Amino acid sequence: MAKLAINGGSPAVKNWIPTPWPIFDEREKQALMEVLESGKWCCTWSLEGKVGQFGKEFAQYIGTKYSTCVSSGTSALILAFKVCDIEPGDEVIVTSVSFIASASAIVLAGGVPVFVDVDPETYQMSPDAVEAAITDRTKAIETVHYGGYPVDMDRIWEIAKKHNLPIIEDCAEAHGSEWRGRKVGSLGDIGAFSFQMGKNLTCGDGGAVTYSKDELAANCFAHSRYGTLPNKEIYVHHVPAGNYRMSEFVAAILSVQLTRHAEQTNIRYENGEYFAQELEKIGGISALKRDPRITKRGYYFYFLRYDPSKWGGVHRNIFRKALAAEGVGAGTAHNDPIYINPAFKNINKSLLYGSNIDYNKVHCPEAERIYNSEVIALGKDFLMEKGNVDKILDALHKLRDNMDELVKLK
Repeated sequence: MAKLAINGGSPAVKNWIPTPWPIFDEREKQALMEVLESGKWCCTWSLEGKVGQFGKEFAQYIGTKYSTCVSSGTSALILAFKVCDIEPGDEVIVTSVSFIASASAIVLAGGVPVFVDVDPETYQMSPDAVEAAITDRTKAIETVHYGGYPVDMDRIWEIAKKHNLPIIEDCAEAHGSEWRGRKVGSLGDIGAFSFQMGKNLTCGDGGAVTYSKDELAANCFAHSRYGTLPNKEIYVHHVPAGNYRMSEFVAAILSVQLTRHAEQTNIRYENGEYFAQELEKIGGISALKRDPRITKRGYYFYFLRYDPSKWGGVHRNIFRKALAAEGVGAGTAHNDPIYINPAFKNINKSLLYGSNIDYNKVHCPEAERIYNSEVIALGKDFLMEKGNVDKILDALHKLRDNMDELVKLK
């Protein structure tokens, strides 16, 4: 009789503990009502109100002197590139593996993305690949802490200093992650965060940039609010700029959500470490490399490295189907390297300002291999309940214990 659920057996995972997201209570409702009844729904032209309040709270939490709140994570990245003086045609080095906004924001700011390969043990941009990609047109390095796992900032700092390049941190998936005890978003020249619905700090949609250099403060404000300056004449515009302002409503939600964030991050981190240790007992499927310099991980994805040679040659896609049948759905995160997307394969060359980069010829072998046959991505929410971690482990153990059935699926 078949034991694996994909063959008609009973699924391993039953009584899954549902993890609602986002988590909220009367405090968010009260905060929203305060804004509603105040009649001040827009953050206008000053740093007062709920937006100003959250900006100060978030900067303190991240460990920077300033934070400028904006309408989305993509807006945060565009703002970061603009205030770091990225001009048309300037090259910005970025990982090949991330959500597309990590690269499209460079284009929207006038820059040209240069994609580099990843470290196979961490899925983060390879510092060696970064240094090899630097040319006389390179004007910045964008470090994407993909899935919540920090980039090797020791090496990136070294490279950036050597070549006199600013570091823009894309922290959209890494709220709460730490490198040597410092939170991401405080490690480079400027950090960019997203508060979109699925993020581990959310208001539905919103973003922020974090920084400590005084000279960036007025520039960030101006580029996010029509070129005006804080508490100055509202119709005097110092740079041609758009409107990336955050709403008072979402800032009110974020201030409350932030009070829960540290505890939620700690729960996910502890359960994530437990999960990684238990995976070692199964074999053939592992967490990303454990690095002692990473002192906290604020998960967005939990990446698993699948080794088909340890599972009888069963392809990753078949393994995922068998795992799903046992009650554990899993994906591959953002599916393919960014440069494979039509947005870059078919990009209008006028957007590249004379650059001779042809994204059809870009090839990052590690990134492509990982997405074709290795990565299994779990969302962050299961980490809120240790019981759910154990249920996933039960499903994996079941697959391991019934290898004979699994191999027949090839």
